[in-house]
Amino acid sequence: MNNKNMKNLKYVLIPIICMGLGSCNQQEKKKGESQMESRNDTQTGPFNLASLKVGQNINDILKSGGITTKDTVHCDDVTLIGNERLAFTSEKMLHFNGISLDGKNSKNTNKVLLHFGKVDQEIGPLANEKEDELGMYQLDIYTEKENKALFENLNQTFQKPVFTTIHESLESEVKDNEIIQTPNKFKQEVAIWKENGLIYYYCETQIDNKPDEYRCNLFVFKDKEWKDLLKGAGYPDLDKIS
Repeated sequence: MNNKNMKNLKYVLIPIICMGLGSCNQQEKKKGESQMESRNDTQTGPFNLASLKVGQNINDILKSGGITTKDTVHCDDVTLIGNERLAFTSEKMLHFNGISLDGKNSKNTNKVLLHFGKVDQEIGPLANEKEDELGMYQLDIYTEKENKALFENLNQTFQKPVFTTIHESLESEVKDNEIIQTPNKFKQEVAIWKENGLIYYYCETQIDNKPDEYRCNLFVFKDKEWKDLLKGAGYPDLDKIS
């Protein structure tokens, strides 16, 4: 295998986003990321996710949150070619317009993921990414109280969504290599807002008799490649975003 192919291999996508269900455990980043490890000791108020802007420098975001790459947690969520992501479960990063989204259930902990560009200096940009610039941020919320507060805040801040719907069906699962339906009701509520050129895509999932599978995902982005990523991962109604 030649050197060019070896380099391309590092940009193969992680198999699947797993609908935000990846488990998270504490891990330290490489020492080479020391550029992003300076704290903002002058922070005077809570970090506000709602104030993040696509294109903002990831180093500035970490400083404004008073946090470093050493505070990240491991997640299996996928990101785009030419991009990387940092995940945080820290309470100080989980603020949205004055509300705290900190919480956990018996299986998962609420978290925020910051997807940002990382350009290979030899190959160059692969998907319009720009070095250390935020491309999308993602909220994975597993607690109903915090999800309700987030949804109400989105409605108050952005008013009526440009699209909303509810999908209901029976849950399917694989058994003996066959897909079978269970008696459990599967429900997804989708809402989409557009504000200042940004897309706010909200998806809440509930499965009867499986309270630990409850989750809410919010994705905030601008560019089409993020829409295509979510669509390929199985999130519904992405075609409603013009």
